[in-house]
Amino acid sequence: MTADALLAQAVRGWLADFVDNTYLNAQEASADGYESTRWDQLRDLGWHAVTIPDHLGGGDATLAEACVVAREIGRAAYASPLLATMRATVVASGGAGYFDALVARIAAGAPATLVAPPDRTVTATPVAGGFRLAGEPVVVEWAEVATEVVLLVPAGGDWVVGVLGRDALDGRVSAVPSVDNERIARVALHGAVVREAVTVPASAARLALAGANLLRASLMVGGCADVLERTARYATERVQFGRPIGGFQAVRHHLARMVIATDAARLMVDDALERLAEPAVAEVASFTAARSYVELVLTSAQVHGAVGTTTEHVLHHHFRRAKAMRSRTGTRALRLRELHDALVVHGEASQW
Repeated sequence: MTADALLAQAVRGWLADFVDNTYLNAQEASADGYESTRWDQLRDLGWHAVTIPDHLGGGDATLAEACVVAREIGRAAYASPLLATMRATVVASGGAGYFDALVARIAAGAPATLVAPPDRTVTATPVAGGFRLAGEPVVVEWAEVATEVVLLVPAGGDWVVGVLGRDALDGRVSAVPSVDNERIARVALHGAVVREAVTVPASAARLALAGANLLRASLMVGGCADVLERTARYATERVQFGRPIGGFQAVRHHLARMVIATDAARLMVDDALERLAEPAVAEVASFTAARSYVELVLTSAQVHGAVGTTTEHVLHHHFRRAKAMRSRTGTRALRLRELHDALVVHGEASQW
C-alpha cells in the first residue's frame, strides 16, 4: 500500500468513528459549527499542517498529500476550519520565508483563513507603511474563527501577499447564513491597511492560488466519490416492479454519467498535481471538480427520488456543499473566459 493510500485510510478511519448524518446535522446547528475537541484531535494528528516544513513544526509533505486529506474530508462532508487553514498555509508558504512566523503559528494550531476573491473584487494600493485595500465586501470561510488571516489580492501589475491582524478586522466581519455546513462571514475590506505584506509577481500569485484551489477541488472530488458510491448502492437495494432500480436502463445511464463525471474530476486533479508548474491545468481541474460535484448531486437526487435532498439523509449535505463550493470558485462566465485565454489564446497546457 502506498503512502498516499495509508494516509487516506487513516483519515477515513478517523472520520468514520464519529461522522454520520446525525453528527453533521448537530454540528451545523451548534453555535460554533464544528466540535472543538475533534478539531484539537485533528491538529494533534498534524493534518492541518501537512505541507508546512518540519523546521516550522509541520509535516514537510507535498501538496498532493494535503489533497489526500482534503479528499477524505470532502467524502465525509465534514465541516471545520481545516480547508480554510490549509488554503491559507499554501499561500503564506509561498512568501519565500517572509511569513515563517505566521506559518509556525498555524502549525502550532492556530486556525487560519484565506482572503483571495476569485473574481478579483478587492485590490491593493501602496501607501505609507503598507497597502490600502479597496473593493466590495467578500465572503470568507471561517472568518470569525480564524486567528490568522492571509490575503492575496492584485496590486497593479503585481500581487500582494499579506497578513491581516484581527484588530484590523474589528467591525469588518459579520456572519452570514451559508448554503452548506461550512461557516462563512462577509468581510468589508475597503479602506483597511495591510501592514505586514510583500509583493509577488502575478505568475507567482497564480501558482499559489492554483495550489490553494486544488485543495478545494480535491475536497469536491471526495464528495463526488461518496455521492457516487451511495447512489450506486441505493440503486442495487431499491426495488421497483420486482427488480432493483439499477437494472433499468434509464437509471444505468444516470449512473454511467455519474462515473464519467467523477473520473473527470479525479483525473484532472491528479494531472494538475503532477504539473504544478502549469497553473492552467489546476484551473481546469478546479472548474471540472465544481461542475462534476453539482452534476452528481443533482443526478443522485433523481435516482433517490429526491430522498437525498432532505435532512434525514446525508446526501443533503453533499447537495448543499456542491452548490456552495461551486459558488466559492467565482463567477462561471469569468472562469470560462480565463480558461479560454489561458488554453486557446496563450496556448498554455499543451494537451488542451
